[in-house]
Amino acid sequence: MKKLFLLSLTTFILISCGTKVQQVPPSADYEDVTYGRPYIIHGIKYYPMSHVSDFEQVGYASWYGTEEHGTPTANGEIYDMYANTAAHKTLPLGSMVHVKNLENGRTTVVRINDRGPFIKGRIIDLSYTGAKKIGIVNKGVAKVKITLLSEARNRLVVNGHDVDLDKRKFAVQIGSFTVYKNAERLVEKHSNAAITKFSKNGNIFYRVRIGNFDNRGEAENFIKEYSRQYPGAFIVAED
Repeated sequence: MKKLFLLSLTTFILISCGTKVQQVPPSADYEDVTYGRPYIIHGIKYYPMSHVSDFEQVGYASWYGTEEHGTPTANGEIYDMYANTAAHKTLPLGSMVHVKNLENGRTTVVRINDRGPFIKGRIIDLSYTGAKKIGIVNKGVAKVKITLLSEARNRLVVNGHDVDLDKRKFAVQIGSFTVYKNAERLVEKHSNAAITKFSKNGNIFYRVRIGNFDNRGEAENFIKEYSRQYPGAFIVAED
């Protein structure tokens, strides 16, 4: 999996007694980017597709190479910057994608085996070889059109099951702590808040989430209303 170098300031939440309780940095609490399971990066939740048809997308391509070379990708392979592969945020891992550089007309076909890029406006991260074939190694980025070559039924999958996003419940995560009592204090301020336990790399986090919102719009309204109180809050789709 690509390494994400996430820089974030540690935030603080004021609790009722007037003291400050330190939260863990949001970057420490991200879930692994795995096949078929939603994942959160920079507060945005992505829903990997297991199957999709007639997929085309226009945006900017970038490439990654030396720092990630030899590290695991999202599907468990070891990243080889000299292979014709790429990262995409939601396309099925293993998909074959045609990439056309709209600035010079050069094309290539790559296999999706990783997740990313997580920079606004960028839709695909190519390996060094993929970038070289469409002529963006020196420039770094270029506007491209990507087309999925494989065909299958379009659906979203969570934990191996089809989901209908229009019928899902949503929640807002307002805090994450390594000390349970700190999470408990925050929960006491909201009648509809709950604590969920999450383990990552041997560390235990206690997440404080507010739900059940019937749709994403309701969750977004909550974030707008409490944006000053919880500047790091983000929306999650409940499993």
